[in-house]
Amino acid sequence: MRGDSRRKAAAAAAAISERDMLEDARLVKQVRELRRLVPACREPCGIGELFQDAAAYIEDLQVQVKVMRMLLDKLSDE
Repeated sequence: MRGDSRRKAAAAAAAISERDMLEDARLVKQVRELRRLVPACREPCGIGELFQDAAAYIEDLQVQVKVMRMLLDKLSDE
């Protein structure tokens, strides 16, 4: 009985670590993709700086969209 429970625990630990490795690989891929998308990303930068740069970039894009909408409204009124 004890051998079975130890084997089951070892199998569960192996499954968890395998799942963690897959999630880590997925996270690394996502971070790499975010770095590629954010033009202002300082290299090398940590995750925190990457998120700050991404947030600033999103805010800049939102401002650009707002300005373009205002210009479009102004031009369509004429």
